[in-house]
Amino acid sequence: MAKFEYTSVFDALNRSIRNAKHLSAKDSATVATARVLAARIDSIAKNGFTDENGKLDNVTVPTFLKYLQALGLTSAIVEKPSGKSKAKTADPLSAFKQRHAT
Repeated sequence: MAKFEYTSVFDALNRSIRNAKHLSAKDSATVATARVLAARIDSIAKNGFTDENGKLDNVTVPTFLKYLQALGLTSAIVEKPSGKSKAKTADPLSAFKQRHAT
């Protein structure tokens, strides 16, 4: 089992990149951007996730997570069964309407 030490987001990202065998040179720009975001997260975390102007930064972390997904560095999300049975629909249009009903 992997050992996860307390470290900065920047250092953790670099560890993940080092251990990712699927990344190649074509991922360089995405990796570079993820590193900038990781450094920003480390910086704003020290101030309660507020930026240099005192404004809450609620954009950097979700953006960083999207970059991790793009790089294939996130774990799959496993949803717990809700215990409710979902009725199966016969056609894709009905399924779409059921999912997006307001």
